[in-house]
Amino acid sequence: MSTPRTKSLGRAVELLHAVAARPEGSSASELARATSLPRSTVTRTLRTLADAGLVEEGSDGAGWTLGYELVRLGRAADPHRRLVDISLGPLERLRDAAGESALLAVPRGRPGMEIVLQVDSSRHVGVASWVGVDVPLHASAGGRLVLAELDDEELDAWLASADLELLTDATRVEPDELRTELARVRRQGWSEVVDELETGLASLAVAIRGVNGTLVGMVGVSGPTFRLGRARRRELVPVAQSAATEIERALP
Repeated sequence: MSTPRTKSLGRAVELLHAVAARPEGSSASELARATSLPRSTVTRTLRTLADAGLVEEGSDGAGWTLGYELVRLGRAADPHRRLVDISLGPLERLRDAAGESALLAVPRGRPGMEIVLQVDSSRHVGVASWVGVDVPLHASAGGRLVLAELDDEELDAWLASADLELLTDATRVEPDELRTELARVRRQGWSEVVDELETGLASLAVAIRGVNGTLVGMVGVSGPTFRLGRARRRELVPVAQSAATEIERALP
């Protein structure tokens, strides 16, 4: 038998989602219509949530919006907050040395990856923000570091189920070609892609490892291919490696 649920808490969560759906603010009547809850219930619940700082009522008639306490709770729930905090300085120094965007990514799932921090240079021609964007593993430098962690059986299973989309004419989608590339990534400890994710975009990434050797993140550089040619990428590999080492030394 399943454990009974608290209906009032369920209604409060539903109401929070309704408030979040309209960042510009909603009146109690609008939220009642959106949730199909009685207006009196909505009003009481909003007041209770406001007492906890989870919602706020605008003084200018803008209506109800999410409260700042949710930001604090979200930060506390972020398992990568510590890594992001200690990586900011090394990432900024990498950006300044490279004159390109520097990025921090973390593994998610097996396999999976998410970019959690990006610091951009002041150049007019650069890259868009990749933070939170769903980046294909087979066509990204950080993604290949994640794939290189898989054993042969895991990699075979992933290749059999993955959608290896041909994003550009240069994207590597043949399984045998990817296996060869991933073997190279394992040997050297860093990865690069050129014109594979987007035509005109080049990037490199270096592994960040915990004390037990586990992959805990990837630090990299991305920029236009015309600035990140082969020679320039080779110059930046030890710079990125130094940033990764600095982060590793600061890990708890």
